[in-house]
Amino acid sequence: MSGNWLQAYLVDAVQRKLCTQIHCTTCGALEFRRGVLDALGRATGQPAPQHFERERALEIAKALAGVTPATDQMLALESAVRCLLFDLWSGVLLFDNDIESLLDGTWAGGVLARMKEHHRARVAARRAHEEFQQGAQDRREAKKRLKQEQHQARLALKSERDRLWRERHGRAD
Repeated sequence: MSGNWLQAYLVDAVQRKLCTQIHCTTCGALEFRRGVLDALGRATGQPAPQHFERERALEIAKALAGVTPATDQMLALESAVRCLLFDLWSGVLLFDNDIESLLDGTWAGGVLARMKEHHRARVAARRAHEEFQQGAQDRREAKKRLKQEQHQARLALKSERDRLWRERHGRAD
């Protein structure tokens, strides 16, 4: 199996302007994703797989480790590589460690490291937002309590002013 098959496909996909948006709501980047599996099938001489199962994902990760884009291609290929890494990343720790070790020290490994850092930052931001939202109810209740106290103080002042007015004008309740 040629190690350049994936790089050749990625360059072709970028040149054809295939959608590589991870969560594309229009096309799901299906043409790009199916193309990767078709290219894998051609490179291995086997029928194209229908899904990114473990063995195929490891083969793709090995080929991804060999991707070395030219300087002028790096930015264009990064979106495609991110989409591919998103599909390969399963959330299964042992499997993900295998992929990480295959990509360690490679250009694609750098893309993966940036993706992981972005994910950590998003998780931290989401956690901070949730904590802020949890405190929102407490802040609302404290604000409501303060407004009620201020209203009661104004009512007490009004009652006192009314009492003084009645005393001065000789009216009784």
